[in-house]
Amino acid sequence: MDAAGAEAREARSRYDAAAAKVTDKKAMLKAMDNYRNTDPVIKEYRMICKEKDKQKFYAAHEADFIINDAAKHQLDKLGVPKQLPKRKDVVAEIQSLISEKNECYNDYREKSDRLHELMTMQRNYQMAIQPQQPKHRRKHETER
Repeated sequence: MDAAGAEAREARSRYDAAAAKVTDKKAMLKAMDNYRNTDPVIKEYRMICKEKDKQKFYAAHEADFIINDAAKHQLDKLGVPKQLPKRKDVVAEIQSLISEKNECYNDYREKSDRLHELMTMQRNYQMAIQPQQPKHRRKHETER
């Protein structure tokens, strides 16, 4: 039974690791999309020569600058290279990670169910070999 418990714990840790990978890749994809969507605004800003026009442009597109900075920070935190990977490659990788995660979950469920089955068998066995103890009756039932 200890071996079944260890197998279930190991399967759960593999599932948790796969789920964390999926979460990280989805966060990377979202940051990449945000960066790519706001990058044209940043490039346009860099093309402006006059400081007064730059200030007006920045004020009009401040949200895009904030989103772009947050996306860059997130991509740096996730360790994405400067040359961003293609979106469809990342989506394909996420799909393969999701299928791996589902396989890990199915394995975990099988091992967890087996552990619960063994625990039930152990309890049933212990109840069968222990002598039956009489149940305590209420006093008023015994006095009748």
